Amino acid sequence: MDVLTIPAQAVCNSILQQAFKENIPISPMKLQKLLYFTYRDYLKKTNQLLFSERFAAWPYGPVLPSIYDEFKSFHGKPITKFAKNADGSASIISSTASGAQGVVYSIANVWQKYKYMSGIELSALTHQEGTAWYKAHASHAPLLDLDAIKEEAVV
Repeated sequence: MDVLTIPAQAVCNSILQQAFKENIPISPMKLQKLLYFTYRDYLKKTNQLLFSERFAAWPYGPVLPSIYDEFKSFHGKPITKFAKNADGSASIISSTASGAQGVVYSIANVWQKYKYMSGIELSALTHQEGTAWYKAHASHAPLLDLDAIKEEAVV
């Protein structure tokens, strides 16, 4: 599968931008699940990986360790800042950027569907029987299988 070269942090920042704009609180757990659902949506629609980092099968569902590290200081509280690049800037995906329309659509699609759910509610969705997380957890695999993500039913 091909990989789109958008950093996961830019996808997170684009999700956070919507949350800040609509004044909807978003905890680190909720951000992880929205990121996962965006990744899944994009993969299903394009047969491309949104970014190269793989989701780990952690106890509360799929997690990108780099994103966990970025926002862990918020614990269960709402995130109040964007992820920063090495130079201190924050990247957000522009709908006018070449090749970004599919990503922007996936972010908007996932945001509209799940924005009012809590991190715990979203985690419960990832734990349903047959999900990629469920399969990885059951087989003690550290990472979610890409084909299992692609085949996952959308709930």
